[in-house]
Amino acid sequence: MGRSPHGRIFVVGLDGATYDLIDPWVSEGRLPTFARLLENGVRGQLQSVVPPLTTPAWVSFQTGKRPASHGVFSWVRRVGTCAFEPFDRTRIFGDTLPVLLSRHGLKVGMVNVPCTYPPQPVNGFIVTGLETPSRASAFTYPAELRTELLSRFDYEVERTQKYRRGLENGFVEAVENVEKKRGEAVLCLMKERDWDLFMVVFRGTDILSHAFWRCQDPGHPAYRARAAAAYGKVLLDHYRLMDDMIRRIWEKLDRNDTLLLMSDHGSCGYWRHVFLDNLFLERGLLHFRNDWRISLRRGLFRLGLTPSNLMGLLSRARLRNLIRKLVPQDLRIRANHRVSLGSAIDWSRSAAFPFGGVGQVYVNLKGREEQGCVDPADFEAVVQRIIGAVRELTEPLTGEPMVARVLRKEELGADLMNPLVPDLYIEWHRDRYGDFGGIGIHNDLMTDIQVEFSGAHSMRGLFLALGPAFPRGAAIEGARLIDLLPTLLHLLDLPIPADLDGRVLEKAYLPGILKERPLRYEEPKAATAGSEHVFTLDEKALVEDRLRSLGYIS
Repeated sequence: MGRSPHGRIFVVGLDGATYDLIDPWVSEGRLPTFARLLENGVRGQLQSVVPPLTTPAWVSFQTGKRPASHGVFSWVRRVGTCAFEPFDRTRIFGDTLPVLLSRHGLKVGMVNVPCTYPPQPVNGFIVTGLETPSRASAFTYPAELRTELLSRFDYEVERTQKYRRGLENGFVEAVENVEKKRGEAVLCLMKERDWDLFMVVFRGTDILSHAFWRCQDPGHPAYRARAAAAYGKVLLDHYRLMDDMIRRIWEKLDRNDTLLLMSDHGSCGYWRHVFLDNLFLERGLLHFRNDWRISLRRGLFRLGLTPSNLMGLLSRARLRNLIRKLVPQDLRIRANHRVSLGSAIDWSRSAAFPFGGVGQVYVNLKGREEQGCVDPADFEAVVQRIIGAVRELTEPLTGEPMVARVLRKEELGADLMNPLVPDLYIEWHRDRYGDFGGIGIHNDLMTDIQVEFSGAHSMRGLFLALGPAFPRGAAIEGARLIDLLPTLLHLLDLPIPADLDGRVLEKAYLPGILKERPLRYEEPKAATAGSEHVFTLDEKALVEDRLRSLGYIS
């Protein structure tokens, strides 16, 4: 048993889970455990962070801070101007949940929480998540737990099969097998190990939403009756799998324990990739170097000889999977970089560039960027050019504007010279679009309607809690992802670091809880210099390929 006098806490993270799907299915009697939880707990829509991406969102959960405070603004981090490396735990600014609990002597168990790789020593155990290169990596603390997970459960960190049309059944089976193994491991760990807080993240709810959203959404332009008949219940079946897993977890908890369900963001339909770099080239915000070889490559691209078109041709000829098997991963990536035009940018003449995978835009500012060319006095003029250009983007099917609003850096909580936070962030209409890096990949400003990647992230996440501190059958408004860490600390009667952006969800509590357990705060501990993790080339290739297979990077 754990040491907390107020009972233990079990947190189930369902990546990308949304009430937009859960509520109708509960009404139809398809999710009995969710129905019981809603009757016995308090619910609310959980506002994600900007951007609502997996890595920055889960780091915000772990730190109680906005991305501008913890430094993670994408799935990858910038190196130089536009090169990138995968993020990992050692790049986070601020203490995380397992560190805070361990510091105060409580026992913690974390399984598959993104951005926990490489594992760190804690008072308990950690099984790392999304950024883990493979199960050959050292992905647990203590180290011997890895051997136990592999031998007892054949544990897998993430599914390795990429979604392709024609291979749907195998893809679904691969995702569900990973989650079933994870669930069985969790049920044993929660019984066999001591813990005050145990957390597991199941990612299938997000992975399958990206692939199959169109099959259950008649409002999606790629919805087809034949695909709906074959795969329209994939998401429901997976939510039912999670419903039963949550039931089994709930049954193992004591009466005095708390169960918290949450998601890092919601899910919704996704229509098109947008290529902001191609838009910037068209508007003179980006420029190529003057070189005959670059001119030749650009000519070939105009004729349609782009990596995306070549990949499509190989897929139609049924050669793409064969090439993936025969050609080593690092060689494929180097070849793509060699033929793409991303390395051909003339930074001495380029005023702005997109980076990050959704709608993050950076001005190439002197004094901040390595090859900055924009004088600070001209910064505002460049910003206005960017805003004017993106506001002209319209959806071809409807004529509606594709951009809902453009947030400036100060609205994201950062000052001008902060190199991590974008100068502008584009919020897309109904979350239907995302920037995807078109230079050297596509010629156009946007793709056709997406079929293989038809689900996106929304700001509307999931909060559902039940336990001694919460009312039954209640609902709250205004809950934020960054509020969960301070709320968890308070439930465990721990002091809350004073530098958090989140606040305790007092409105979710029963009357009298705060009187019984007053809020306590502490000054944040001074950051200690630790060694930054460096991925090997093979590890980097594995992580980047996983992010590509998820549709997160180009």
